[in-house]
Formats: sequence, C-alpha cells, structure tokens
Amino acid sequence: MQELSAKIAELRGQLESFSTGVVARLTPLRGGVDSLSGRLEETLASLRPEVSSVDGGLTGKIESLDAELAELEP
Repeated sequence: MQELSAKIAELRGQLESFSTGVVARLTPLRGGVDSLSGRLEETLASLRPEVSSVDGGLTGKIESLDAELAELEP
C-alpha cells in the first residue's frame, strides 16, 4: 500500500511538473498568436474599403449585364 501511495505521489509530481512546463511554453506562443491575429485584423480592416469598392463596381456591372440580357429576351 505504501508503494502504491509513493507511486501515486510520484506520478502526481510528474503531472504537475509537466503542466508547469506546458504553461511556460504555451504562454509566449499565445502572446505571439494574439499579436499576429491583431495585425491580421488591422490588415483586413485596411483592405475592407478597397474590397467594398471593387465589390460595388462588380455588382454594378452584373446588374447592367442583367438589364441588357433582359432586353434581349423576347
């Protein structure tokens, strides 16, 4: 029984050590991901007006072509 208790205590220590190591590794990675996602959001926000402009132009062309097609149909 004492051996089992000792083994459980050893495994618990290994688990805690592993957990601490994982947290220490993941914390800087999370910061990097947060930084990258922030820059990605900024880039997308800066592109949005340009994309909206192109989208508006294409929508106008499609509507114009639809109107021309409707005139051609009997």
